[in-house]
Amino acid sequence: MNSIEIRDLNFSYGENQVLKDINLEIKEGEFVVIIGSNGSGKSTFIKNLLGELKPQTGYVEILGKNIADYKDYHDIGYVPQMSVAQKIAFPITAREMVVLNLYSEFGFFKFAKAAQYKKADEILEYLGLLEHKNKPINELSGGLQQRAMIARAMINNPKILILDEPTAGVDEASRHAFLKSIQKLNDDKNLTIILVTHELDEVMEFANVDSTYEIQDGVLVKKFKGGEKC
Repeated sequence: MNSIEIRDLNFSYGENQVLKDINLEIKEGEFVVIIGSNGSGKSTFIKNLLGELKPQTGYVEILGKNIADYKDYHDIGYVPQMSVAQKIAFPITAREMVVLNLYSEFGFFKFAKAAQYKKADEILEYLGLLEHKNKPINELSGGLQQRAMIARAMINNPKILILDEPTAGVDEASRHAFLKSIQKLNDDKNLTIILVTHELDEVMEFANVDSTYEIQDGVLVKKFKGGEKC
C-alpha cells in the first residue's frame, strides 16, 4: 500500500511556479529523503504534503485519501525545523509539550489526565528522554529539543512522520543520536519517514534510506535508490 501518492502536482505563488509536475509514490514503511538548495521548493513541497497549501493542479493522497478531504490528521506526525522549538518562550516542560498533542482527548482548556501523561512518559522513555521530562523545553540542548519534538509527533501513533530539516543548527553528536532515533522508529514501528535535509552524507551513514530525491528548480529528481545512484 502507498502511504503517499502524488500525481502531476503544480504549485505557484502568483506567477512564480515553485513545484512543477511532481509525481511520487512512497510505500508503507519506506524511508525517503528529500534534498535541495535553499529556495528550491522543499518547504512548499512539505506544506502541500501536510495540506497547508493547495496545489493548482494535481493531487496528494495520504493513505489512499485526498489530502484536501483528509480528516485523520493523527496519522501524520510532523517535526519542524529546530527554530520552531527554540521559539517556545512560555514555561512548559518537555512532558507537558508532548502531552499537549493529545488535546483532542481532553480539550484545550482542560488538564490532561494520568492516562495521557502515562502515554507521554512511554514515548519519552522510548526516545531516551524520560530523565528530562520535567525540564523546561527551552532549557534543553538543541538535540534534546528535537527529540522531544519527535516524541510530540509520535504520541498519536502516526503512520507517517514528516521532518523538515530537523537537525539544522544541531551539533554533530546530537544529529547522530537524532538520526538513530528516526531509524529506530522506522525499524520498530514500520513508520513511513519523509526527511528533508541538507545533511545527506550523514543521513546515509546512520539511516537505511530507501530512496533519495532532489528538488531542482521545482522539479523532483530521483538521485538514489538505497545507496546506489540512479
